[in-house]
Amino acid sequence: MRALLLAAACGMAAAAPAPALAAPPPPPPAYDAGPEPFQERLTAEGERNRVLNQMEIGARAFWRDDRATSNAALDDAIGQIGAVFANDPNAAKARQLWYDEGSKTFKGEPYERAMVFLYRGLGYLRDGDFENARAAFRQGQMQDAFAEESQNRTDFALLVFLEAWASHQNGDEDLRDQALEQLKALRPDFPGIGKDDNVLVLAETGYSPRKLGDGLDHSFFVYRRGKNIAEDGAEIVRGGEAVRAYRMEDIYWQASTRGGREIDRILQGKAQFKAGTGTVGSALADGVNAYTDVAGTSTGAAAVGAVAGVFLIVSSNTKPKADVRYWSSLPDAVHVLTFPAKGAPPEMTARFLKDGQPIGLEKSVRCDSPDGRHTLCLVRAR
Repeated sequence: MRALLLAAACGMAAAAPAPALAAPPPPPPAYDAGPEPFQERLTAEGERNRVLNQMEIGARAFWRDDRATSNAALDDAIGQIGAVFANDPNAAKARQLWYDEGSKTFKGEPYERAMVFLYRGLGYLRDGDFENARAAFRQGQMQDAFAEESQNRTDFALLVFLEAWASHQNGDEDLRDQALEQLKALRPDFPGIGKDDNVLVLAETGYSPRKLGDGLDHSFFVYRRGKNIAEDGAEIVRGGEAVRAYRMEDIYWQASTRGGREIDRILQGKAQFKAGTGTVGSALADGVNAYTDVAGTSTGAAAVGAVAGVFLIVSSNTKPKADVRYWSSLPDAVHVLTFPAKGAPPEMTARFLKDGQPIGLEKSVRCDSPDGRHTLCLVRAR
């Protein structure tokens, strides 16, 4: 038995040389491209990039108003994310294993997982399903809280606001007020939601945060703001009057922080890599401990020593490489405006701003009012 155990350990060592470096991801298509390139990648790239490609398909189809494609893609991404990032003990075990193999199968950084639920919640809002919308926005906040594995931290103000809005639209005033109280701690200057407000305008500006490899052999990653962002604000023009939208969320800030703290990228990367080899060694050690109960202490101790030596060799020959895949069609910032309107809202355009001054052409705002009383309006600068 002891010989078999040691042979198995040595066999695993022989079969586990330093992993080959993954090919860098292909450059993303144009920011305003549709979902088609990613539908092709979904088939070609398989499970490794399944969630990433579904994220891209879901967002790009959402802005094209292709609801069936968007909902199906986002629901599939949510199902894959839920297997690892649900709030239950089995998912917690899966997280431990997945984090160690994170460079293999993409599940997204916390802000990306949160945005999957955000877009799906907006889909529910657009259809007038306010309870499912609220549930989606809450799940998005949970993904943000997983950033530190403390299960109780979230600072994603846009999701908190949208939870309040879904409750407001559903007539759940107590739940709305609870969410607004939480939002006040994050955005104390936000004026709130008017009692009779039934129209929400959501405007996206700028380009997605970029995730780049850095350091020796690109062993850790850094975030940078999207390139060539012209605008930093938005105002909504209706009835000849322009009203400034409130800048509710900075997506780059969400990407580059954890619980409000700048990511200690080097130390985090080293700790994660060491945890990876440690987990494998721990799993074999658990098996050796079980064997010790049957075969005796001295034999088991020898096996543990052999296994430890094997994995020191494996660990010393393994080089980590940062995973720099990221969701390229996200915005840099999201702005919101709410107001009351009887019947269909008036025609609106969005005027985008840089340092408070209008730039570029105005864009029309698309609105959906499933019941004639509650309206979601969407516009993006790009």
